[in-house]
Amino acid sequence: MSTLKHISKVVGAIYVALCAFLWGIQEIFIFHPVSSDYAIRNTVSEYELVVDESKGITSRGYIVNPTSPGPVVLFFTGNAGDAVSYVYTLSQLDVPVVLSNYRGYGKSDGRPSEKTILSDAKHTLEMMRERYPDRPLVLMGSSMGSAVAIKTTDSTVAGVIVISPFRSFVHVANRSVMRIFPVRVLMRHKFDTRASLESLPDHVLVIYSQTDTTIPAKETERVLERLPQADVVVDRVHHNAILGRSQNLKYIREWLEQNF
Repeated sequence: MSTLKHISKVVGAIYVALCAFLWGIQEIFIFHPVSSDYAIRNTVSEYELVVDESKGITSRGYIVNPTSPGPVVLFFTGNAGDAVSYVYTLSQLDVPVVLSNYRGYGKSDGRPSEKTILSDAKHTLEMMRERYPDRPLVLMGSSMGSAVAIKTTDSTVAGVIVISPFRSFVHVANRSVMRIFPVRVLMRHKFDTRASLESLPDHVLVIYSQTDTTIPAKETERVLERLPQADVVVDRVHHNAILGRSQNLKYIREWLEQNF
């Protein structure tokens, strides 16, 4: 009996240590800042935006098709990669697209966190209003960026496009092996979209894959239960391939033309 108690104590101590470890290094699992060396084409302009004057933090991103007509799209990437890697793909929408880089991503200063990402997104949205005062504004996000788009949307936003949206990172983690841990308590960057879903505009487009193993389809379908107004496109490709599919880009382009 004493041996079992000893084993239980050891296992318990290891479990608590793992929880503390996960709490301390979760940014490594959530955020994957990357800087790329893609060549910028003539149809792309770079921008700089001071997002925190007290700390001298500047956000740097790109504007694709800056002089094209139509609505203006503000795009938020997933948790990995430099926004510049989306330049070619999103240029095919034939409208101005602002590609925002989170802190620490691409050429942007600082370190990422949920708080700073959402704060900087608001600053970038304000920049869009100033540069394109008379144009419909559409927020677009992929994976983690879908949560940024949803939580940044306000009454000035005319439409929202989200690829592989989810209720929160807690819900996503609880559909994986991570459910053996108290994720709701441990996770500091939850990106919880639930409170914002019902205040989205009438024009919403959701694209997701039935075979997505990163953001399971069932998770996106729970989001769709709260978005009766959404137009929905269902694919069957890998998580990272959804946005690059020509048929999905064609649908986004047509959806923008029809609604704005």
